[in-house]
Amino acid sequence: MTVIRLAGRDVRLTTRAGHGLTVVLVGGCGVPSPLWQPVVELLPGRAVTRLDRPGLGSPWPGRLPTLAEEVDTLAALADRIGSPVVLVAHSMAGPHAEAFTRLHPDLVRGLVVVDGSVEWDLRPAGVRDRGLRMFWLAAARVVRRLLRPEPFRVLGRLAGRVVVALQSRLRIWSPMPGVAILGEPDAAASVLAENGAYADQLRDLDQVRAQDPWPGTPTVVLTAAGDGGPSWVGDQRRLADLLGADQVVVEDSRHLMMLDCPASVADAVRTVAPVGEKEVS
Repeated sequence: MTVIRLAGRDVRLTTRAGHGLTVVLVGGCGVPSPLWQPVVELLPGRAVTRLDRPGLGSPWPGRLPTLAEEVDTLAALADRIGSPVVLVAHSMAGPHAEAFTRLHPDLVRGLVVVDGSVEWDLRPAGVRDRGLRMFWLAAARVVRRLLRPEPFRVLGRLAGRVVVALQSRLRIWSPMPGVAILGEPDAAASVLAENGAYADQLRDLDQVRAQDPWPGTPTVVLTAAGDGGPSWVGDQRRLADLLGADQVVVEDSRHLMMLDCPASVADAVRTVAPVGEKEVS
């Protein structure tokens, strides 16, 4: 794992050399990159880079993130590791990946959206939203201070395990490599900050959708059926239709599909970027 600066922000990268186009794995809000390990093991020999956004193993910058920042970070990463890349984006990273692909279609050969965040009826931002942003930012700063003493970090690590257990088929006592980082002050602050930025980022994605057509990038939308039920499957189907993607409903998975059904994620990677595919110069 290496902390580097990309597009003006410190992020953590975990890389594995290999053949073919680099597979970039990006987790959702508060999902540390070690949770992707089961997927990495099912992609033997392939070049893989895991990205942790600011706060997870790197300093939290002290503000709410924007969609533009996330897109710029992905663009800088693609430039660093060599493009085009195969992008695998979970949950809240799904909107980041979609916006990045629309704005930089030449940098993405294939996209896998893993139970990506969707909202279809967002109202325009108003005064209430400004107040909520201020609340989330203040909460992030307070939590970062509160978690400095070790006893509170222990509670933070326990909370992280509980969240992972609630969003997967793991039990709270199961091995969870990397989850301990959620007890660190910067990590906890980043989770709150990303929650505070959620609605604004999806509104910004709607603007990108209106201005930049989908480029036809090969895409698979993986939907975890174990949490949201038929309405969630329907929302995800609408996303797949928007992206001209194949939707794969994974019946025995909850939200953290990289833990519950890593084979489904690896299969989707092979669908959008078959083994041996090279960059076309």
